[in-house]
Amino acid sequence: MYLARRDAYAAFLTASDAEGAVVWRRLEGRYDSPEAALAATRESYAATQAAFNVLDVEGVGPVEQARELRDQLRALHRVDVVPDGAWETYTAARAAFVTAARGFLTRN
Repeated sequence: MYLARRDAYAAFLTASDAEGAVVWRRLEGRYDSPEAALAATRESYAATQAAFNVLDVEGVGPVEQARELRDQLRALHRVDVVPDGAWETYTAARAAFVTAARGFLTRN
């Protein structure tokens, strides 16, 4: 179980990092077109959601921290300008997930 959980946590973290990169690129205007930004957003959103679903279905471990990180990303999809403190809030949610995942893996 340890390896399966570790891999699921790592997959979620990787997907959320990729989605975060898409969000920041979009907010900085680094896509060639709105269509390219939308395609990247849809792909990264789906990957993060799929990885989150594995954690959510199991229902143990850092599910709440994963949900918070996912929700931080979702909120950033709804803005066109980076809000003050957004990066700090996002990185705090990411750090909370990593800390919770490590703690759960250590105990189990």
